[in-house]
Amino acid sequence: MNSINSRTLAFIAIKITIVIIAELLVTAFLLFFGAGTVRWAGGWIFLLLVTVSLIPAIIGLVIHDPALVDSRTRLSPSDQPLGDKLFVPIHTGLILLWALVAGFDSVRHQWSHVPFALRLAAAAFIPVATWAGYRTMRENPYLTTTVTVQADRAHRVVDTGAYAYVRHPFYSVTIAYQACASLVLGSWLSLAVAGAVALLLALRIGIEEKHLEEQLADYASYKLATPWRLFPGIW
Repeated sequence: MNSINSRTLAFIAIKITIVIIAELLVTAFLLFFGAGTVRWAGGWIFLLLVTVSLIPAIIGLVIHDPALVDSRTRLSPSDQPLGDKLFVPIHTGLILLWALVAGFDSVRHQWSHVPFALRLAAAAFIPVATWAGYRTMRENPYLTTTVTVQADRAHRVVDTGAYAYVRHPFYSVTIAYQACASLVLGSWLSLAVAGAVALLLALRIGIEEKHLEEQLADYASYKLATPWRLFPGIW
């Protein structure tokens, strides 16, 4: 556990709890607003599944790496590249659109019909993806929500765990997670929006890696040693 006093730890725990609750409430509102009703079992099951999966992950991060949790809830850093400053609002907008489209498609108009077996398999993957995301964050203590180099925390290149196979494993997990979430909610249209989010994340890699190569001496060597960005053998 990082050296941090109990008062600061409590503040970080409260801050991340507020952030997570706010995100869940916004997601719930958009899902059911899009659906036009709160009588949507699939929507409630999804939210319950997400919440139950998140709780142990958040507790684990607060206990084992509070500095990472704190960094993920801070305002944008001064060295954030312009491209990333543009990425953040576009990405946020697409995520909000994704939730709105899911309810609109699956319930209000019932355009999509995702097989029950596929929805069940996707639901089973949600906690697995959450755990994988947690392990990735435990492996990389510099995994913030914006592109930045944390000189105050002795930022270094991480090349262990999943990072030994792909350079951006958290993005890989995020893409798989959102695709499965679309299937759980029974919406092919929201899966298309998730595809747009995945494309945006792929574009962000270029911005992120350019910044890291400029700021971290070993990153260029890491790229040569680990050629795959998101999925081994694919890209």
